[in-house]
Amino acid sequence: MLDHLINLISRLGHWGYLVIFLAVTLESAAFLGFLVPGETFVLFGGFLAAQGTIDWGDLMVLVCIGAILGDSIGYEMGRHLGRKRLLRFSWFGLRQKHLEQVEEFFRRHGGKAVFFGRFTALLRALTPFVAGSSGMHYPRFFLYNAAGGVVWGSGFVLLGYFVGASWQVAERWIGRASAIVGGALLLILGLVWLWRWLVRHEADLKRHWRALLVHPRVVAFRHRFAPQLEFLRARLSPQGYLGLHLTVGALVLIGAAWLFGGIAEDVVHGDPLTIVDKQVAIWFNDHSTPALNKAMMIITSLGSTPIISGITVLTFFLLLWRRYWYRLLALVLTIPGGMLLNLLLKSAFARQRPTFENPIVTLTSYGFPSGHTMAATLLYGALAVFVILAIQAWRWRMLAVLVAWLVILLVGFSRIYLGTHYLSDVLAAIAVGVAWLALCLTAVDTLRRRRLALQSAESKK
Repeated sequence: MLDHLINLISRLGHWGYLVIFLAVTLESAAFLGFLVPGETFVLFGGFLAAQGTIDWGDLMVLVCIGAILGDSIGYEMGRHLGRKRLLRFSWFGLRQKHLEQVEEFFRRHGGKAVFFGRFTALLRALTPFVAGSSGMHYPRFFLYNAAGGVVWGSGFVLLGYFVGASWQVAERWIGRASAIVGGALLLILGLVWLWRWLVRHEADLKRHWRALLVHPRVVAFRHRFAPQLEFLRARLSPQGYLGLHLTVGALVLIGAAWLFGGIAEDVVHGDPLTIVDKQVAIWFNDHSTPALNKAMMIITSLGSTPIISGITVLTFFLLLWRRYWYRLLALVLTIPGGMLLNLLLKSAFARQRPTFENPIVTLTSYGFPSGHTMAATLLYGALAVFVILAIQAWRWRMLAVLVAWLVILLVGFSRIYLGTHYLSDVLAAIAVGVAWLALCLTAVDTLRRRRLALQSAESKK
């Protein structure tokens, strides 16, 4: 894939320089910096220079000129348009708080803010505009602007170049596994991006939800189906111990169980999913390397019996020390009970594991569903729920959920790579693990709410 991309860029010839130059220039033109990833273009340009596609010296000169020119454009926009005009472009992602942060940084550091602002995405997009709107003299601005543009442009071109050169060395070690490594990195980067997006848009998501509730079509729908919605609202009411938590838990349980049933049916009847299983298993076995084998053995240990048992025991004593009795009960039901369920399912389906001429790992037990993946789903899923119950901050709640999913997916990925399980084994393990986790957590929380309701009733007598 990388070779195809490099060949595509090389066909652009000198137009490739123009694309990077325009990206760098437009990035500093106020709100356009929220849309044009100039820094990414510079890094990629340096990477291509290491492959011999473009000349790194010419690229460095054009990037530095583009950075200085772009900042000058941003300065002139700020001088002529002013702050209020800029805020009209909020639909580009610019918010009042973003501008206030830049202005505060500019007030504290003055001309130095122009230089150091070049190295931060938000400041790089808005600092020139703020400098112009605040009346900073252009010669003074240009001095700091030129210095920052030259240092930033040269540094990031060289950084991309060295990464490209290092990639050539790494490629000899990674070899056929480059696609696997790239896929894993994309997964991690995707989850990091999702977490940052969720954190940044917490207020926006809540605001959009409130706006949706008062939308004319939603209001009309609510009037039309008022009796049915009233019934659902009564069932979803958080009052009492048979309210929202039980309904949500039941929905998750039913959905996950339905997914597991669909996968199991395909496996039993030899439907197309089993054909995909074999193709995926063969592909991973053909693209395995000794170095990646060691890495996958480390990752897969996160779902192994010693690691799962050790973390479970530590969590058990921590909950016992804090006297979280219901969470303790949920942990005891979830992990040991779930692993017993896994053994029963393996015996019931009795599906053989993948076989290869040159296997990485050889196991003789049954493979459906994956024990490592199910154990990871149960333990790390339960830990994520405990973190959500313990903290209120949105960012850390979302981080706990995404980290748990990352570990689960990596463990499942490692089992497929090592040739110990098919893709359907892993998917089924995640589905049944989520179902069992939902059942245990919902049952324990229902018990807790029932006891609280009884205690409340007795206190009123």
